[in-house]
Amino acid sequence: MRKPVPLAESDTVFSSVRSQSLASRIVTQVIDALFAGQFKPGQFLGTEAQLTETFQTSRVPIREALGRLEALGVVTIKTGAGGGATIAEGKPDQFATALAVQFMLVQVTAEEIFDARIGIECRAAELAAEKITDDQIEALRLLLERIMEPDLPRRESVDRILAFHRFIVEASGARTLVTLMHALEHALLNLFTALEASPRNSRIGYKSLQGIFDRIAARDSEGAFTAMRLHLLDRRKSMLYRLKELSDQAGIATPAS
Repeated sequence: MRKPVPLAESDTVFSSVRSQSLASRIVTQVIDALFAGQFKPGQFLGTEAQLTETFQTSRVPIREALGRLEALGVVTIKTGAGGGATIAEGKPDQFATALAVQFMLVQVTAEEIFDARIGIECRAAELAAEKITDDQIEALRLLLERIMEPDLPRRESVDRILAFHRFIVEASGARTLVTLMHALEHALLNLFTALEASPRNSRIGYKSLQGIFDRIAARDSEGAFTAMRLHLLDRRKSMLYRLKELSDQAGIATPAS
């Protein structure tokens, strides 16, 4: 049987929870220990029996705490022989999906979506210009050419635009920016599908996308940052104006996402 954190060591990691709110305190202690660097991904935390001994409590709060930690993505739990709780491996995509759901639940506004997007993509464009390879430049060029093809269906146009922006963020090599961008894409897709690709403005913004590409391809980080910022500020202004226009036409508030 695998061993959990030795008790001699766990004394400095965990403390008795008998006089506290049991399950929540266990969860807090495990998360605090993780942030303090006392656990690593894949490290065995313990079986239920071992954890009852470590925390000096019964199995009921241990099971509740493990359920919460599993829901948070902190641990993975294996049942049966050789089972127990293990510190989870990182899964940024899972986090991005969970964050996207939270954006929907708190009903983030279009302004909030674009403000976050500006922060993420401007820094990403700057980093991409510093790190991009020749092969990535060619791939980004092809994405831009696909955006500019005429007579694209609405959803296809939106998907290609988002793919261009996503590629830049991924080329930055910044995992936090990539994860946050993935989370925002759900809200952006809803906004773009509803408003962005109408006949009267289907090619608005393409020139500025070309400018962003040119600065990144030239490996001009400052220019890439500025080009992205100007493009997104213009898109933000246009999007908010058209949301208000739709709202006024309908006589009701239009959801941001």
